[in-house]
Amino acid sequence: MKGVLAIAALAGAVAAAPYQLINKRELKSNEWRRNKRDGCPGYLTEGEFEFPHYITQVSEKNPDKAYGPQYNGIFTPNDISTIFSFDVPASRADANCTLEFLFPKQSQLKTSSYTYSGAGSFFFKGYNPGSCPDGSTTYNNQPEPGPFPEFPPIHMEPGFAYTIDVGPCFVGAGTCVAGMTSTNDTNFEFFQDYDQCPIGIYTTYQYGLPCEAPFC
Repeated sequence: MKGVLAIAALAGAVAAAPYQLINKRELKSNEWRRNKRDGCPGYLTEGEFEFPHYITQVSEKNPDKAYGPQYNGIFTPNDISTIFSFDVPASRADANCTLEFLFPKQSQLKTSSYTYSGAGSFFFKGYNPGSCPDGSTTYNNQPEPGPFPEFPPIHMEPGFAYTIDVGPCFVGAGTCVAGMTSTNDTNFEFFQDYDQCPIGIYTTYQYGLPCEAPFC
């Protein structure tokens, strides 16, 4: 795998190697016609993706505060970060895991909403597979750090789907993988939701060899 980015070694744990922003895309017009939808930048195939099984926040300015389970991703500059955790079934050990952040425009959402202001820089740090957040998680009591350093910042803005990392699922299969997303310049809060036009971070499954040009 090449290297350049990810939503944490959450991505590093899900993937074979860190640092790979695969692409940033809008839904193409022919895909819109095929799906007969409203241009949502990313869709999820039923039964072939994982919703975060645990979401929580930590605060650098209140480092001993435990937020417990949450439904929203919340980010403030140099303070509140969000930890996302996925359970990867052991049965998926032979699949490829793709980590994506789906970020529709507000007008494309039917059952969710978000607030967003700032320059859009986000940082991703991963934890060791099997070391995951719970009700006692705080900034000072985070899961065990993963083997890779933080990924370089990625710019995220509404209207795009971000494929952050791709790699074999066996790294985290049968346990949980988690990572923290933070920012130094953006206020962003969203309700993680996969109905109709999904928003948030997801792990999706594919089988077989990755598609190579010119066949993609």
